[in-house]
Amino acid sequence: MTGTVGQPDPEGVPPRPDEPPHPVAGAGAVPAGHPPRWAWWVIGIVVPVLGTAATVFATTGKKDPSPPATGAPAPASASAPSAAPASGPPGSATPSVGPVTPLPGPSSVSASPPAAPDLSAPAGYQVRQGRWGVAPPLCGGTLLVDLDAGVSTTAALRSTSAEVPAELTARTELEYRPHSQGCGMSGITPSSTELRSAVGRQVGVLRADQPQTFENCRSAAGTGFGAVRMGGKTAQERGLVRGAALCSVTDQGSVAMARVEDLGSDAAPAVGGGLVVWSKG
Repeated sequence: MTGTVGQPDPEGVPPRPDEPPHPVAGAGAVPAGHPPRWAWWVIGIVVPVLGTAATVFATTGKKDPSPPATGAPAPASASAPSAAPASGPPGSATPSVGPVTPLPGPSSVSASPPAAPDLSAPAGYQVRQGRWGVAPPLCGGTLLVDLDAGVSTTAALRSTSAEVPAELTARTELEYRPHSQGCGMSGITPSSTELRSAVGRQVGVLRADQPQTFENCRSAAGTGFGAVRMGGKTAQERGLVRGAALCSVTDQGSVAMARVEDLGSDAAPAVGGGLVVWSKG
C-alpha cells in the first residue's frame, strides 16, 4: 500500500515542484541585474586614465603664479635683454661684473707737475718780486718792456716791419708789436701780434716743465728766441704757454724771470704774470 500526500492527480501526472524564491548562485554564475565581473576590471582601468587626462588638460597653458624657488633664475621678461650665459660649471655661482674702468693710456696720463720754484738768491745777489704784463698794441705802435722794473712804454712805428731805434730799446728786454700782416685794413686793432726780444738784447724761454731757479733762468737767457706769433700753434711749439717763463740778463746785469701766468686765447692775447729779479747787491 502506497501512502500519498495531498490530492492524487486524477490523470496520474506527478505535480511540478515549486521554484525556489531566488536562484542559487553556482560557480561562475552572475546574479540577475548585476554586471559581469570583467566589467569591473575595465572600469577600474578607464576611470584613472580619464582622471589623469582631465588633470593634464586643465593645467596645460596655465601660468604658475608661484614665485621661483630661491636660487633659481627668474623667467626673462619679453622686453629685457637676454642674460649672458654662465661661464662656470652647472651649480657654480657667477660673479657679478661691474663697470670696467679702462687703464689710462698715454693720452690720459697727465705730465708730472714741475718742481716748486726755488727763488733763493745766490751769493752776491738779492731777489725781489713784482709783476709784469703787456696788452695787445695798437696798429702803428709797439710796446717795450723793461724787466728790471716791470714797466712798459709805447713807441711809434713808421710801418709794421720797421725797427725801433736803438736809443729807445737800450733799457728794455722785450718788445710786443703787431704782426706784419696783423693790421691789414683795420688800421687800429691788430688781428695778430708777435713777441720778440728787444734790439741788442738776448731773451730765452724757460719751459714749463723746468724748475724755476736762478741757474736755470740764467742758462735759458742765453738761448734766445726770435719773433714769435702769439695766440697760435707757433707759440705753443716754442714753449710760450702758461707755466713757462721769459728769462733775460738785463742791461743792469740782473737775471730777470718774467712768468707766463696770464695768457689770452685769441690771436692777439694779453700776456703777463709774476716777475722775479735777481739783482746784484
